[in-house]
Formats: sequence, structure tokens, C-alpha cells
Amino acid sequence: MSKIYQFSPSEFAFGYSGCKRCYYDLKVNNIKIQTGFPSIFAKLDSLQKNFYHNKPSGILNSNKILPGVIKTDYSKLQTSKVLKDSKGRSFRLRGKIDAYVDHSNFFSIIDFKVTKLNENKIDTYKTQLISYALMFENPDDKSLSLSPIKNLGIFCFEPIELIEIKKDPFFKMSTMYFDIKRDDKYFKKFITNILDFLEGDKPNFTIGCSFCDLKRNDFS
Repeated sequence: MSKIYQFSPSEFAFGYSGCKRCYYDLKVNNIKIQTGFPSIFAKLDSLQKNFYHNKPSGILNSNKILPGVIKTDYSKLQTSKVLKDSKGRSFRLRGKIDAYVDHSNFFSIIDFKVTKLNENKIDTYKTQLISYALMFENPDDKSLSLSPIKNLGIFCFEPIELIEIKKDPFFKMSTMYFDIKRDDKYFKKFITNILDFLEGDKPNFTIGCSFCDLKRNDFS
């Protein structure tokens, strides 16, 4: 394989785990389908980061996180050096994180999610968080190095009530931290399966995928 694929950590949960034909078209044929991302989520992201920046990690209300300082001001795209799957094939990881915790002699990576608090969702984000750890422990020469990274987690926000304060409406948020177990062997097997898929035969269009319906006549 001569092509070095570049993967965004978020695409594992929302790309490869979705429609296989659309993911194949994106990575192999560079067929991109632009979908609008509601601007309100960008606003929420900014508010969350501003609120938690430089706060002590105890604000996350989790005994899984040792004392440290939350940092949310690293906004650059992080790129890993060339990494290898279990078959020796090359790939890179590239993306942005929401936050990390500086514990002085080690680090934790935290991802913010506005979603219903549900422990069953943890595995959905496992590869995403492990990817972040690998990016920062193995950065290219233009990216930030954070090492070692000992903890991974998602911090979930769920709106639960609209309350009134001084006649103004405010959303009351419930929060919960979920620890993500780091398993680099699991990730290497996962990325190997993806590269096997991308080097294999082009999959059929997915029944029920609206994007496949749009592409069917042009790219079949």
C-alpha cells in the first residue's frame, strides 16, 4: 500500500461505525458529503472550554482523575508522526482535543460531549480517546508533545431543566465523567481492520443510507 491514510479520531465513531460505503468513498475516492453542523454546538464548545480552562481537575467530580489543572486552550490541529498497524502499514492521526489535564509529571486527555448520560456509550468513543493519546505521545515535529498520558475520559453534559434566574432562562446541566480504559493493542487491531477494509473490494451501497441513494446513479 503506497498511500498513507490520515485519520481523524472523531471519524471512527461517526464515520467507520456508520455507512461503510460512504466511509470507503471518503477515504479511498475522496468523495466528501458536506453536512451542516449546527453553529450552536460550536458555541457550546467555546463556552465549555472557557469555563473549565485552568480549573482544578476536582471540578470533574471523579475519583478517577488525580489532582491537576485543566487546560482547554490548545486549539491547533495535532498531527502524529507516521504510525504502523499490526501489518506494518503506515498511517497518521490528525485532530483536535477539547481538554487535557496537566498533573505536572503526566497528563490526562478529556473529551467534552453534550449528550444523554449513558454508560453504554463509552465504547463508542474508546478509539477516539486512544487516538488522542497516541497523537500527543507521538507528535510530528510541528505538534505538541504530552507524555505520558495515563488517563482518558469523556465528560458528558446533559440539559435537564430550564430554570429562571432574575427573570432570565438558564439551562441547568447535569454532568458525569466516564473513564476510558486505554488499550493500545485494541486500537492497533482496530486500525488494522480499517486498513484491511480500505484495501479490499469496494462495498455495495448501503440500503437505507440517504447519501448512498444520492450517489447511486453517479458512482455505481
